[in-house]
Amino acid sequence: MSTAASDHKLTEPLQPLEPPADSRADRWDRFDTAVVVAAFIATFVVHPIHDALTQPYWLDEAWVAVLTRVPWSHVTGMSSSTPVGFLALLKLVPGSGEQRGRLLVLAFTGGTVVLAYVFARGLRWASKPRARFAGAVAAFVAMLAPLSLLRNDLKQYTCDAFCALVILVVAARVERDPDRTRVWWLGIAAVVVLPFSSTSAFVAMPVFAGLLGSALLARARRRALEVAVTAAATGLLIAGYFGAVILANTNVKLRAYWNSFYLYGSLSDSLGQVWRRLSHLHLWLGMPALVFVVLVVVGIVALARLGAPSIALALPLLWIEMGTVAHLRRYPFLDVRTSHFLLMASFVVGAVGVAWVVQLVYRWNRVSAVATIVLLAWLFSIGFRPWVDTLNISYENARAQAHYVANHRTPNDVILVNSGGAFGFSYYWPHGSIATELDDSSGQGFRAEVKVLAARWMIGRSDAEVLNALREAVRTWHAAGPGSRLFIVRSHVLAKEALAWKRAFAALDLHPRVVHLRVEPLLVLGPASPPGGAGH
Repeated sequence: MSTAASDHKLTEPLQPLEPPADSRADRWDRFDTAVVVAAFIATFVVHPIHDALTQPYWLDEAWVAVLTRVPWSHVTGMSSSTPVGFLALLKLVPGSGEQRGRLLVLAFTGGTVVLAYVFARGLRWASKPRARFAGAVAAFVAMLAPLSLLRNDLKQYTCDAFCALVILVVAARVERDPDRTRVWWLGIAAVVVLPFSSTSAFVAMPVFAGLLGSALLARARRRALEVAVTAAATGLLIAGYFGAVILANTNVKLRAYWNSFYLYGSLSDSLGQVWRRLSHLHLWLGMPALVFVVLVVVGIVALARLGAPSIALALPLLWIEMGTVAHLRRYPFLDVRTSHFLLMASFVVGAVGVAWVVQLVYRWNRVSAVATIVLLAWLFSIGFRPWVDTLNISYENARAQAHYVANHRTPNDVILVNSGGAFGFSYYWPHGSIATELDDSSGQGFRAEVKVLAARWMIGRSDAEVLNALREAVRTWHAAGPGSRLFIVRSHVLAKEALAWKRAFAALDLHPRVVHLRVEPLLVLGPASPPGGAGH
């Protein structure tokens, strides 16, 4: 054999054990387009769109929403808990609805469903109908998994899942068609999605490792070198971004918040913690943890058989990587929000395994295959049916408080806003712009206030902090003259903070009037209405 022929042989990708019988099986057509469009639209149908657009933001959402009302130049410095790219997209969402940002979250959920179809459809199935069936199964699972149905709050987690699948789809294409899709396309994809999803960096490295392992197993030396060089260049760019943007804006308070979701102790201790956390997620998974693990393992085997050994290697490496990072106290592990990208990627791989098993059964007996898919769909429906059209968002009413105070205050009135209510109150305040200030004392990494509003903005929730803030507000209120009032705006009041307020009112002998605004009441000291009627 000549040297040229030998080199060509060494650069060939690892051949799948089940190559497609139909060479046109991977060709995308209008039917596939119609399926993904229908899947994207159906995603919005199974989510409570009306409730998502009408229920006010709660604290965790409000600190994201408030950044849509600050100048572009402030976005990067305030990105300790929200990627800058995601914030930029939120600022670009058109319309005037106060909760319209949740549409972006649902759009990424729909995009994840589409990519699940694309990923499974693009594997080396024996025929186009089988490829489409696999894609439909993956899309169905990605759409209706409880953790997907219940993830509709204004956070970046659905974007994380979408970006993770972007990387998997590109990697699968790179491996399936190396002549037309070079490895550097994966590097480009990993860098492009990074500003929108910090967790995409965790996905990119195992995927590169999987491609490298696949090339080495196939003894494709040139391919392995190409992967290694691209991975190194991509890693340097990712490291530079993390150093300049992520680490520079991470605060100790935020990291400490996740203490209970890091891993501790020996390897056996950590594995026990992982299993307990996964077991506690059974409602979000829609199945027992053991079943989930078995399906993912079957999916990994299926990927190896269907021409995607790099992804089959990458997924276990991703789990190991996330466990290692958690043990180093750098990222929480198996929290249903922050690990959404990991769980959704695993769900899609598990769906590929289901489609593969059904097709194996189909070769043996068609009736049994139909019965198998019906049985599996019914069992899966038991887990997801209770969560269809469900808004999994805490009800807090900073919007009603802000609107009430704006409509009833006079220039002499005093406003006191607790630390948990500042973000929502600022976002929903109808007049004036918002000022932000970096603040490492909070997990958000910044504070928000309405610029033109002479309000007192609290920091902290302890007995002393509450008492001091209330005492100063009362002193200002008394100096404001007859007819003035003190509006006490409180949101996201935790149990210890509620006791602190109760003690502070008792210590100062205050008996505020309660204005009932559904869940979170507004407290008022002073006359029921100012002289001359309602304020402005």
